Amino acid sequence: MVTAGSLAYSNNRLKQVDRYDLSGVTEAEEVAAGDPQNYLVVGIDDASGLEADDSVRTGRDPVGLQTDTIMVLRVDPRDRSAQILSFPRDLWVPIAETDSDQRLNAALATGGPERLIQTIDEDFGIPIHHYVQVDFAGFRELVDVVGGVAVSFPRPARSELAGLSIETAGCYTLGPRQALGFARARKDYQVQDAEGDWHQDPRSDFSRVERQQLFIRLALRQAIVGGLRNPNTLRRLIDLGVGTVRVDDALEVQDLASLGLRFRNFGPDDLITHTLPVVDDVIGGMEVLRLIEDQAEPTLAIFRGVAPADPSAVDPADVSVQVQNGTGVQGQGGEATDGLIGLGFTVTGTGDADEVGLPTTVRFVPGGEAEAQLVARSVAGPVVYERADGLGGPTPCSSPGPTGRASPRRSARSRRCPAPPPPCPTPPRPAGP
Repeated sequence: MVTAGSLAYSNNRLKQVDRYDLSGVTEAEEVAAGDPQNYLVVGIDDASGLEADDSVRTGRDPVGLQTDTIMVLRVDPRDRSAQILSFPRDLWVPIAETDSDQRLNAALATGGPERLIQTIDEDFGIPIHHYVQVDFAGFRELVDVVGGVAVSFPRPARSELAGLSIETAGCYTLGPRQALGFARARKDYQVQDAEGDWHQDPRSDFSRVERQQLFIRLALRQAIVGGLRNPNTLRRLIDLGVGTVRVDDALEVQDLASLGLRFRNFGPDDLITHTLPVVDDVIGGMEVLRLIEDQAEPTLAIFRGVAPADPSAVDPADVSVQVQNGTGVQGQGGEATDGLIGLGFTVTGTGDADEVGLPTTVRFVPGGEAEAQLVARSVAGPVVYERADGLGGPTPCSSPGPTGRASPRRSARSRRCPAPPPPCPTPPRPAGP
């Protein structure tokens, strides 16, 4: 509960946070109290707030604003729901206010938050009401405030560039340095197999998005355990934000306090995460990602606030589902089948997928958007929607790009994808700083 004293403290401290004047591109004034809002959350590739001898600063020169993470958080106070949509920074899109197509992260680098907000609005039809930006130092301090974040690693993992080193499988409490490495490792993220050989993760941006979404969920759980709802802990987080976070000038503490009251019983498992369906491509020698527009529509519609179909109007008994186990864990397909049958769905078949470690994918025939959303709401974790002419297994890691050739990042020689780590069932051990 937010007391008058803590609200006054928060209001005073929030006034000291660096702000952007984004009134010309955000839509905060267009939203009535209690209506859903979209927060654009950006992690910037900026190490200037770290110590001069920090390894993350090695080889880095000031290059302006570079996005490391781009997410839209949609909060709906009416039903107390929160959903996150992650955007790969290598997504090839038209950049607002220019006549060129570039990677999405070029929007912030060339035109600041204004251009990034306009690009997301123009290219995806998603209105942005508020903006939040955090750098590397802020991320580390956040992890420190909550006492580290527990993560389970099914296999040893490492990333020299990001500073991550997990030598044996198991549960670990990641400190600020290791947590940053886990969340931002990309091209050199490696996993060790049972024979002790190291393999580079072929999924690059896809795996990083999944790790970031998982980390948010685990960090939220740790923050609640560590006393997030305690006024003293809240004060520490607010103090952290003063020096490391920048927000838009329309974000008021009263609005945050009201939102906090509505979401006071919100838990990590209530957070819904989404990823975009994309394919690899090469343009001018650059590896990029292209959006599969028709498959992305059900997800984008959620964040536009104009869902194309009403899943609540669908009777589960009228929905036929085929279940394919892509986890690599024997028996989980049967568990999913039993759960869906228990919810009233008609399951017409169960089997094993050709590939393991893929995101949970809901495939549906054209016209079945409402049924697909109903199925997606009935399963745990993030979901990728995929529209197809017929039902079958999920798209493999080496799905062909626009030219029909195997994608460069997901070649036929590296089709097996590592599964994201599960939650820690036991008290973890520390993994270093």
